[in-house]
Amino acid sequence: MPLVLLPAAARAQAVGPTLAVVGREGWLFPLWERFDRLDAATMRQVLEMLAEAVGILKRAGIEPVILLIPSKGRVYRRYLPEGVRIAPEVDRRYATAVNALGRAGALVPDLDARFREASARDPHWPLFFKTDTHWTPVGAELAAVHTAAEMRARLRLPPSPRSGTALGEIRMMRLAAGDLVPYAPPALRAGFGPEESPMREVVAAGSGGLLEEDTVDVQVVGTSNVQPRFGFQPVLSHQLMRPVGLSWQPNNIGPYAALLEYVRGADFRRQRPRAVVWNLLEGDMALLPNNQNWARAAMTPAAFLADLRRAVA
Repeated sequence: MPLVLLPAAARAQAVGPTLAVVGREGWLFPLWERFDRLDAATMRQVLEMLAEAVGILKRAGIEPVILLIPSKGRVYRRYLPEGVRIAPEVDRRYATAVNALGRAGALVPDLDARFREASARDPHWPLFFKTDTHWTPVGAELAAVHTAAEMRARLRLPPSPRSGTALGEIRMMRLAAGDLVPYAPPALRAGFGPEESPMREVVAAGSGGLLEEDTVDVQVVGTSNVQPRFGFQPVLSHQLMRPVGLSWQPNNIGPYAALLEYVRGADFRRQRPRAVVWNLLEGDMALLPNNQNWARAAMTPAAFLADLRRAVA
């Protein structure tokens, strides 16, 4: 994650070597998330590259669904430090990406609108953890329900021979410590406690939870927001009424390497999916695949596209 400069008001809240910006009411935001300006030239390059990737998948007979997760700071701007303002071009970033990727042929559910509505309607259960970079199970479920509704309405997926994941009672998921707490100013770290969020229990395999390799025709691919602990995949499977596979990598690997690893792997060769739900972050729209964020997993845009084309040919 690169060190970047925020406006003076935010820098004042991120003293010393810390990487977390201290907002209001116990909220933390990552220092690397820019609100004051947008690198429009890089975003254009990213969107052009993603449009080509969408075309590659579609020509291979795979429907690309882009799970574009909105920025925590924009959705919960009311908790940003006093004096921090979101530049107009940053405020338009999500819609710009949705429109561009939609024109390229991808299905891109507008989660930003849904998240803003839900965060205003029910502030008791946030869609992102206050002290973490990830969404909560509540946010993951909202995204899964809306994504599944869009997929049912717009994709021609045939009925599945097997049902989706069965969901049971609601339990509380406990986050012992947010991943931003170690980066907060040292004097404040002890003041941040654990957080909880409700999530659906997955019913034991045998009643819709067991995936069979030859029946999975929808695959979720991405980074740590789609890992099992947040519950996106089972809710998506339940809503789509079909098994859904999952392939994810840590954020420091990045979404591009995660997609390539899946399409190069045995699961893809054994069962080519009808649709891939590819998880990207709004912040990724300003990061090319050769960005230093992804270290050894970095690659040029040309290499990413060539490898993707080769893998799905």
